[in-house]
Amino acid sequence: MKNPNPPPPKPPAAMAPRKSLWGPPPAAGEKGASTSARTTTPTSSSDSRRHPGRPAPGPIARNTASPAAAFRPPQPQLPVETPPPPPYGFHNLDRRTMRFADGTVRTYFALPPDYPFEPIPLPPLPHLSRAGPDVWPPPQLAPHEAKRKHLSDSDEGLHRHPKQPRFEAPHHPPQLPPHAAVDRHELRKAFLKYAKMLNESVAQRRSYLEGGRVPCLACGRSCKDFADVHGLVMHAYNPPNTDSSVDHLGLHKALCVLMGWDYTKVPENSKAYQSLLPDLVQASREDLIIWPPTVIIHNTATGRKKDGRCEGLGNKEMDKKISELGFAGGKSKSLYGKEGHLGLTLIKFANSPNGLKEAERFAEFLERQDHGRIGWSHAQASQSIDSDNNPLLVEMDNRTGEKRRVLYGYLAISSDLDELDSDSRKRASLKSRKELDQSD
Repeated sequence: MKNPNPPPPKPPAAMAPRKSLWGPPPAAGEKGASTSARTTTPTSSSDSRRHPGRPAPGPIARNTASPAAAFRPPQPQLPVETPPPPPYGFHNLDRRTMRFADGTVRTYFALPPDYPFEPIPLPPLPHLSRAGPDVWPPPQLAPHEAKRKHLSDSDEGLHRHPKQPRFEAPHHPPQLPPHAAVDRHELRKAFLKYAKMLNESVAQRRSYLEGGRVPCLACGRSCKDFADVHGLVMHAYNPPNTDSSVDHLGLHKALCVLMGWDYTKVPENSKAYQSLLPDLVQASREDLIIWPPTVIIHNTATGRKKDGRCEGLGNKEMDKKISELGFAGGKSKSLYGKEGHLGLTLIKFANSPNGLKEAERFAEFLERQDHGRIGWSHAQASQSIDSDNNPLLVEMDNRTGEKRRVLYGYLAISSDLDELDSDSRKRASLKSRKELDQSD
């Protein structure tokens, strides 16, 4: 029998929207939600741009309760720095082509030639102090410090250990180098002594300048000759005993001045001390003057006699010419040889600071007229012309209309010792302008 009061019919359920295969999973509580993880379906590279995948999982947390975690070093977290933007991009490049010999063409990209690069500032140069006579001899920590170091020695903080252990002797206090106990006055006298010995003879000076085996003037015959001047300088700077240290150090400076080397640097095998500016070389050579102050006058020959001997200006005539020029205190000495007058006259001034000033004033007067050392070298180069008609050697006197010789002169230095006569060379000595003792 049918129920007379049937239950009301249920309303039709709303149709659920169709779920996309690629859509997100339904929320919790919705129909169709699952507590299990959804399996990720692999996507193609084209779909990955529209639907990016899950982010990469973070670092796995370490189990602090594990006994092995106590021995694992902590992993430092490096700070993430944003790189600076590039100074230029692809849009700044120019397309260029290159044609090869076989006819092929290649294309490449390069920056334009007028691209504004920012110059990088250079580090400042170290201050170089000019070396002087006060820093000679150079400071030395210990004897034979200039030798090359072994590979096992420490250098500039880089410690290199030898392959085998080294058993060192008991430590003794370091001995002072022989340079520290040298008398400065005696050292200066030794330097001037050997500077004169090296320049007295042209042949001896040439043997040192041109290279070859050279002897040690400080040792004499008790020492063998050295293969070159560098070996002799190393020997002179490191004397064999303290008794001869003054002579050897004086020879060391004299050799460096003669060769044009820097005597304020420690000589070593790298030969860095042999580099010196030309101005400093000339200054160190011109600092050694002949004493008493002497001015060498050239071109004082006037002609030849009937017997073929040369004649020239005598002492009285030269004294008269010098006094007419306004210089006093100098005494002339004309030099003669086997063929007569040599065309060379020495003007010696007083053995005092005032005599040196007068000699320097006379030499500067000739230099201003281009009749100094350089002017004489130019006149010597033109001696192939007849000397009586050479305008560099002979000039016309405006008052008398007679021809007279053009005088050339300069202050005598150590390299001019060979131009003096034997008697003047024997009596002369050398002095340094910078270290000139006013009491002498």
